[in-house]
Amino acid sequence: MYANFNTRLARGVKASRVAMAIMPLALFLAGCSGTLQTRSATPHDTFFRWKPQMETLPIEVHGGIERLGPDDIARQIPHGTTALQYARAADGQGKLATIPRIVLYVDSEQGLVSETYCDTSQAVQSVTTDGVESHVVAALCDGPRLIDSTTRDVRNASIQSDGMASIVKSMKRRLLYGLSAGDHVVPAEYGNG
Repeated sequence: MYANFNTRLARGVKASRVAMAIMPLALFLAGCSGTLQTRSATPHDTFFRWKPQMETLPIEVHGGIERLGPDDIARQIPHGTTALQYARAADGQGKLATIPRIVLYVDSEQGLVSETYCDTSQAVQSVTTDGVESHVVAALCDGPRLIDSTTRDVRNASIQSDGMASIVKSMKRRLLYGLSAGDHVVPAEYGNG
């Protein structure tokens, strides 16, 4: 029994050495394919880069709630629009999907995943629901590239009575605070201010 234990132990050590030798190669290959397909935030996407433009970014609205479609919700929000409204206003001078913007999905039970938030060609248009609460997703997009996203559950009654402006304002703050301050900024408690 003692010899059998040593034999199993030796096999385990050899197997773990082979696994340790192969692991860096496997991680390298997996990392390469992920990096080539990424379209998300970069180190340059910081709080200080996006804060000055946050108040004037167009807000592309998808979905809706009972008695309020995407056009109605877009009218409640400063700089709110839909892809069709933007195309009419721009007279064919550009597509909304190619510029920096916030994409807002009201009741986003549309089968979206975070990788497709900025690719609005996948979104179901003019969906309205009549539930008590809506799941709202806001995505900060730089063209097709996702920078940050945030979600919130909102009562439909508050959307109908108070409008979307205050909800969108708080979601903008959440998007900004989800971004890093940048490596070059030293917090005040460390003697920078």
